Amino acid sequence: MHLKRAARIFSALCLLACLSLPAYAKEPSAKEFFPAGKALPWYEIPGLELDFVGRGITNGNVFSDSVLVLKGGEIVYERYAPGWDKDTPHQMYSVTKSVMSALVGAAIQDGKLTGVKQKVCTFFPGASIPAGQESKRDMTVEHLLTQTSGLPGDSDKEAEGHPWWEAKNTGKAAFEIPQVAAPGERFSYSSGPGMQCLAGLLTKAVGENLFAYAQRKLFKPLGMTSVKWDAAPDGVNYGGFGISMTPRDMLRLGYLYLNKGSWNGKQILPAWYVAATPPPSPRNWEYGYGYWNYSDDSPNDGSFEASGSFGNFICVLPAEDTVMVRTGSAGPATKAVSGLMLSGDAVRAVFMAVVYPLAPLRGIPLDYFMEAL
Repeated sequence: MHLKRAARIFSALCLLACLSLPAYAKEPSAKEFFPAGKALPWYEIPGLELDFVGRGITNGNVFSDSVLVLKGGEIVYERYAPGWDKDTPHQMYSVTKSVMSALVGAAIQDGKLTGVKQKVCTFFPGASIPAGQESKRDMTVEHLLTQTSGLPGDSDKEAEGHPWWEAKNTGKAAFEIPQVAAPGERFSYSSGPGMQCLAGLLTKAVGENLFAYAQRKLFKPLGMTSVKWDAAPDGVNYGGFGISMTPRDMLRLGYLYLNKGSWNGKQILPAWYVAATPPPSPRNWEYGYGYWNYSDDSPNDGSFEASGSFGNFICVLPAEDTVMVRTGSAGPATKAVSGLMLSGDAVRAVFMAVVYPLAPLRGIPLDYFMEAL
């Protein structure tokens, strides 16, 4: 999750363009792409171009597969590294969590959820809550959105040994995983149990496949036609990862948040819900409702981002009327390790026994994640 910081070394160059006065443009319709704006000279500096040259050597670990900047509703910068273009969907990793948050807002707008204070246990009435875990009944949708549910996170050893992705009901299985804290007590970033619990809950709330609901309520209204979303074997879409889309569709999601949930005159998400992104959290002021505060050094100044592994992000800067998108992918060394891990049972056993316990990534279907790199 802190790979966003490395990406900021790159994106700081882009921020120079945001110093000019904002020029507000009419919201685009869902059927048209954002119009091309006047190119700004700050984006043509040699160092930025060299980043794209370097990408051909490193294959994307630090350098970028794409960078797009939307200012005043116009695309003022758009560049792709070799092998990528505007029509190529990109794996977004944890940006999926931000899409999940948007769908919670859509479900509230749609009357499928009563609000963020709704209790999680009401969606899993048959779930087992063992002695000593009674506080789990106090878990709310907001706890899941702020990563304070008490379910084990990516760096918690307690997430191991609970393969929720193999269950017949992945959301319920994730909810049943023993807590590491009472809801609201601590921040623990959970790509597995926490987000799959939210995915299962939301699937039940809307009464249909989550991707189908997202297509009707979010993607199609915004004209996002490239989105793909992987699902667990039980058919419930993964809540913490698994979405891919083109960078231009990433811009659309960012622009929806820039405009407080409104698109082409229609309120897609509740304005109050978008305004609470990311809300001040008593446990981590950097994160809330699936988004990260863009500032590392001070409380939320109004800028925030959806962030995924390898520096994939959608950054929303309201004060500059700007949305920035960056995509990146695994380099050759990472891909080689991934391939080695999947090459045979003996190698996998050694890796799981020696290397994996040291990695801050637990409680997810490892084979899927490695294959997605």
